Amino acid sequence: MNTMNNIDTEAANDYWEKIFSSRNWGCYPPEELIRFVARNFYAVEDRKKIRILEIGCGPGPNIWYLVREGFSVAGIDGSASAIQQAKSRLLAEGLVSNPPLVELTVGNFISLPWQNNTFDAVIDIEALYANKKTDIEKSIDEVKRVLKPGGAFFSKMFADQTTGSDTGKVIEPNTISRPDSGPCAGNAIAHFFTFDEINLLLSDFKKVVINRLHRTEQNSDMQIYEWIVSASI
Repeated sequence: MNTMNNIDTEAANDYWEKIFSSRNWGCYPPEELIRFVARNFYAVEDRKKIRILEIGCGPGPNIWYLVREGFSVAGIDGSASAIQQAKSRLLAEGLVSNPPLVELTVGNFISLPWQNNTFDAVIDIEALYANKKTDIEKSIDEVKRVLKPGGAFFSKMFADQTTGSDTGKVIEPNTISRPDSGPCAGNAIAHFFTFDEINLLLSDFKKVVINRLHRTEQNSDMQIYEWIVSASI
């Protein structure tokens, strides 16, 4: 494995813009997110009063789900193409697509354009991992800032035993540029989380729950380990 000490974050954003503008992405939310939302918010009588932010929302499969379920949502992504796709899908299906119930913006989630104590929940579905460690830490700080007291954070993260985590060029411990294989193959930046690291990142949160999923693809040649994380402020 080769080692490198720097990589342009803007170049990484350009990578995702090329991805989202050139091919279709997933259309539906993961089961783990649905369970998290159901456990925490399905009993709320007026779901419009619940505001949920997704960082790194991509073309919006999770935004689509949350809007269909009646929640007020916001999403941020560095790819303009992804944000446009998310808006277009909502419009095409006759769903609410405008503020104040839906806010979709192009931006970097290390500096969120929302005030303190804005959201009841913030979700991350394998978006934090596509950053260097310092940017992940800044993003977690921003998540804490925009969550309301008692608000919940949900994240799905690639774990360090995932295929490809020991390939490519090392930017820093557990952060790889262009893994040669696995679910993150070719990614400009891919960070693979350890259990202890997640606990440290979320040390200011309460009720931190960390579970691990393991699945295989390509006739079991590809091993995918994922952390399913929830916490509250």
